[in-house]
Amino acid sequence: MKMDDTVDVDESIVVNLNPTRMQALFEHFRKRKLIWIIVLIILIVAIIVNLIVIIKMNKGKGEKTSTTQITTVEIKTATVAHITTEQTAGKPAQITTTEKATQITTETTATEEFIPSIIINEETKWKQSATTVAGGNGRGNALNQLKQPQSIYVDEDSESVYIADSENYRIVRWKFGAKNGTIVAGGKGRGEEIDQMQQPFDIVLDKEKTSLIICDRYNRRVIRQSLQNSQDIQILISDISCWGLAMNNNGELYTSEYREHQVRRWQKGYKEGTRVAGGHGQGNLLNQLNGPMYIFVDKDHSVYVADSGNNRVMKWMKHANEGTLVAQGEASGGNLNSLMEPIGVIADHVGNIYVSNDHAFQIKRWSPGAKEGVPVVGEKQLGSDGPTELSHPYDLSFDRQGNLYVLSYGTNRLQKFVIDRD
Repeated sequence: MKMDDTVDVDESIVVNLNPTRMQALFEHFRKRKLIWIIVLIILIVAIIVNLIVIIKMNKGKGEKTSTTQITTVEIKTATVAHITTEQTAGKPAQITTTEKATQITTETTATEEFIPSIIINEETKWKQSATTVAGGNGRGNALNQLKQPQSIYVDEDSESVYIADSENYRIVRWKFGAKNGTIVAGGKGRGEEIDQMQQPFDIVLDKEKTSLIICDRYNRRVIRQSLQNSQDIQILISDISCWGLAMNNNGELYTSEYREHQVRRWQKGYKEGTRVAGGHGQGNLLNQLNGPMYIFVDKDHSVYVADSGNNRVMKWMKHANEGTLVAQGEASGGNLNSLMEPIGVIADHVGNIYVSNDHAFQIKRWSPGAKEGVPVVGEKQLGSDGPTELSHPYDLSFDRQGNLYVLSYGTNRLQKFVIDRD
């Protein structure tokens, strides 16, 4: 065998083997790459399928929630309509039905402080014999006495009522069932210092219920005082002839201004108020007021104004340019069921208003469109200190159970008229 031939054979083998190995290696990697591509495609498909399933499930949950909410609303509406029909027909409401109504209102008004949980309408009555819950021990400055009290704020969360004890220049808190009040603001004599007052006329709690907001009328200012720290006092609004205060469910403050014949709304910061009623000079036109006293703000932010100098109550809806007459009096006061110098006003669930009248010694209910008011508590004649009597009723308020509180300025006491469920 020749060396050249041997070498040629070996070279031929090498040359022939290299392409075979390369092809095998290429085929091996090609198959692995194909496998990875297939795996990747499977993963992508799986992810897409999972996303579609999740979206459909969420959509299904959303549809169920919406259906449940709609069904709940329909049930609530039917229940309320059933109650109204029974009451209109003069039939006594069943206990189970009344409980349902309570639950309905509690759910929809849990954040409201303005309207009670019990549904109140033109058929609602109160027991005529009231209970004295504050004062009633003669005129004076002892802790069990009041002296020409002006206004109240009922706070069931703290089981207390706050009273603007005007001629004692203080704010007192009476716990439910207590025989004495506690001074929480003022009480240091009449004066202009930051911790003194000159006849506080109205009070509210702020939205968080951590501070009192007080109309310090003859110091021409609105002040805030912390309930946790009596030294933490600040002036919110200066140079204002405030009479009444109210707060909506957004925490915005409203002030009635007796000499400016207007009502303004103040956002937090209290830099500049927005006029929401009156403000067009003193007068009796629908866009005017004449000596507005206490005010009430409902859940829709409509403002009810005791327009004292015009012997009427006006309702100003949100963003309205003029008010709507909801209770009209007479200049002469000849009709005892008419309105003469209204002082306090509150509203119920269906738009009836309840008005205190210094000259009538009763609280009267005015239904929408009514020509005259219907007495709900109090006697026709000037009252003294009897349980059914009122003497110069000023401010008034409901609690969550529908009980009616009336501040009797003339007898220096706060009366509670319990709702009549019979």
